[in-house]
Amino acid sequence: MTQNSIWIIGGVLAYMLVILFIGYWASKRIKDTKDYIIAGGRLGWMLSIGTIFATWFGAETCMGSSGTAFRKGILGVIVDPFGAGMCLIISGIFFAKYFRRLRIATIVDYFEMRYGKRTSWWLSLIYIPVYIGWVGAQLLAFGYILNSLTGLPLAAAVAMATTVILIYTYLGGMWADTMSDFIQMFIIILSLFMLFPILVRDIGGFGFIRSRTPPEFFFFYPHSARPLDWLNYLQAWMIVGIGSLPAQDLFARTMAPRSPTLSRWASIISGVMYIAMGLLPVLLGIFGRLVLPESSGEAVLIELALKYFSAPLIAIMVGSLLAAIMSSADSALLAPSSIIGHNILPSIKPDASEALRLKWCRLSVPILGILSLALALYFKNIYRLCQESWGVLLTGVAAPMIAGVYWKRTTTAGAVAGAASGIISWLSFKILSPSDWPHNLIGFAVSFVVLIFVSLITKKRKKQGRFKPPLLFGIRRAQKDRAVI
Repeated sequence: MTQNSIWIIGGVLAYMLVILFIGYWASKRIKDTKDYIIAGGRLGWMLSIGTIFATWFGAETCMGSSGTAFRKGILGVIVDPFGAGMCLIISGIFFAKYFRRLRIATIVDYFEMRYGKRTSWWLSLIYIPVYIGWVGAQLLAFGYILNSLTGLPLAAAVAMATTVILIYTYLGGMWADTMSDFIQMFIIILSLFMLFPILVRDIGGFGFIRSRTPPEFFFFYPHSARPLDWLNYLQAWMIVGIGSLPAQDLFARTMAPRSPTLSRWASIISGVMYIAMGLLPVLLGIFGRLVLPESSGEAVLIELALKYFSAPLIAIMVGSLLAAIMSSADSALLAPSSIIGHNILPSIKPDASEALRLKWCRLSVPILGILSLALALYFKNIYRLCQESWGVLLTGVAAPMIAGVYWKRTTTAGAVAGAASGIISWLSFKILSPSDWPHNLIGFAVSFVVLIFVSLITKKRKKQGRFKPPLLFGIRRAQKDRAVI
């Protein structure tokens, strides 16, 4: 075993022990499902910003974006970090304050208020496969890093990551997630800031880098007149930028701050930070072409760390990447587990006690984690798992959520028809049409058009339920219509 391997394994083990201790500490603060799902809605500025920023800053942002930028440049990574950062900003400006005032715990709670219990139950089922795929991508990235650096078998590395994430998420829920996110935010920012100037100085400065890199690698929009290129560019912004607005992991983090105003500004600040920090792995991927010309780009950050860092610094760099990955994985595990315990269980067993709901929130964590582990070992493709997972949210539930808030004529029938038609059309076009077509964009467009059409033809036949979309006003009336959790 090399000196680097010893440092890396030692650093990873030390970090995991810290995370497990955080999970144990956080478990003492869990009294009910509200504590477990949204940390009791009591987070301050630093923890709120840290946990929202760290929500998606994981496998795709670090490993996926740097590798894609290595091969395709900035146009290849519009989805993440740019689309993801835009999603946080949009959420802060248009949704966070409103949802926080409703004092609910999951996005499915909102669907129940807006469209009724039966519809919310069906919409909740959409979330489970989405997050199983997302967790699988994070676990797979973790395994690839340890496998490439230490020779540990991929299956063993993924299983080790799964075990640690399951334990501390099971014990501490959002409290453990929040505290680990806060630590991980500083580790990843520190390590990327350490590597970036070293690489730039070694290459010869920005001017030299620009002269040796193809100009198209720095294009921020298509330099083409083909409509298809622009439609795919729009889709890249929307997959996460719009598709993740109804994501439960983001929703939980907008519910966790102690006030609606804090929720709004924490989301906006985190979005700006996300884009700024997300540029570092993107630029490291592009610049890495000049010093690693023989690389495939898949693990360019790891290869750069091995080239420029000493053994202790390599351990810090690897620890930061694993920290970011675990941060996203625990968020993604907690999201569907919250929906199962807080929404699906009461639909099946209406008299379920608070203790039973909390129990099922926790029990769902290992069940979903094992499914994610199996999926990760089957697909073995990080970027594909990420993209396919978020496509379901964009085409299925984004339109019902947005229209439900901002268009008072949206009906339950319209929401159901929009969700079903969006997913069906997305899958159909994906199977039957050419691979370069914007399948996600088509699915979202169909979803919204069908939602509007069906809502217009059903609005007179059946009055809507007790919840009226307040368009950011009339929150008190909405609160009276639902028991505060």
